[in-house]
Amino acid sequence: MIGKTKSIDRVLSLLQQCDDKVEVYYAELVALATRDFIRSIRSMEKAVVPETSRHEMVERLAERKEAMIAVVLDQMFKTFAGILERELSAHPIEFHEILGRGLERPVKISGRVYQQPARDDYDILKLLEEMAGRYRLVIFFTGDKRLAAQARTVPGVSVEYLPPGEVSGKEMAIRYMRRRIEEIIRSGSS
Repeated sequence: MIGKTKSIDRVLSLLQQCDDKVEVYYAELVALATRDFIRSIRSMEKAVVPETSRHEMVERLAERKEAMIAVVLDQMFKTFAGILERELSAHPIEFHEILGRGLERPVKISGRVYQQPARDDYDILKLLEEMAGRYRLVIFFTGDKRLAAQARTVPGVSVEYLPPGEVSGKEMAIRYMRRRIEEIIRSGSS
């Protein structure tokens, strides 16, 4: 089934008209899923979607919590994500800390905090490109001037260059980051 619809009832009605197995492809609807939509998926008949795949899909949707914004922190800002997560709990944000070497794959640290592997700037730029395709908005904080310039070429990424000597201490950097994130969210862009 391919097409656009804004109504859950319309989707369910289309599903009931099908005699065979149905696959629904509509990424925007999945990305913007509400709790009502998740409840509707749970209530679908087992004949339409097998129990195990339906359950897995619902869990993945619930886990995302409609996170539409990603904040990426380079290695200079390790451990900042946990505090920012706490300070910005009202916003649908996922935080991604780049750790560099020693990590083979992304690791979920807490509810909305992930650690990402990256061996070099190339890996960081690749990660930013991938995230720009998955999130409505990506905000990248870095203290590396050259990396900031390269990251600005990635469409959909708002780059915040924060040199080490510009702020006096971790607390001031976190305050600055929080303020910039809120400003960017309010403006809807960089």
